[in-house]
Amino acid sequence: MKPIRLIRQLRLNNLELFQLREDFYGRTISYMLIMDFRRASTLDDFPELEEIEDEEGFGRRNFIKVLFLHDAHIEVNFKDELVSIAGGFLENKDDCHWNCSFEEMESKKFLKMTESRGYMIECISSILLNCGYNNKLNNIKDEKFNYLSQD
Repeated sequence: MKPIRLIRQLRLNNLELFQLREDFYGRTISYMLIMDFRRASTLDDFPELEEIEDEEGFGRRNFIKVLFLHDAHIEVNFKDELVSIAGGFLENKDDCHWNCSFEEMESKKFLKMTESRGYMIECISSILLNCGYNNKLNNIKDEKFNYLSQD
C-alpha cells in the first residue's frame, strides 16, 4: 500500500476537512470530514448498539462524527486503515464517543470537489445539513484560506 498524504482543506473550531491522497501527488482517495457536535453522545449516534446498550447507562460528554467521502469502492482492510487515521486525531479524548461512516459520491461530483474550493464548500454544506450539523460554511471568504484556521 502506498503512503497516504493528508491535506487539510478546512479548519474551523468544530469542524475539519482533510483530503486524503495516495502518495505525494497521487489520486484523491477520500475526504475525511470531522464534525464535533459538542453535545453528549446518545444511542441514536450508534444505531448498531441499540439492541445491546440501554440509553440510561450509555453516553459520554461529547460526540464527534467522522465521515469519509469517496468515489470508488473501498476494501474493508483499507477502510480500517482510514478509521485508524481518524483515531489518531480522536482516540485520546477520555469522555468523548466518536464513530466513522463512509459515503460514496458520484465520481463527477467527487472530482469537481478536488478542482473547485467553492464547489467543495457547497457539497460539504449540503452533507453537514444531512447530518444534522448546523454550520454556515458559505460565509467563509477566500482570503481566510491563507490562515491556519478559517474562522
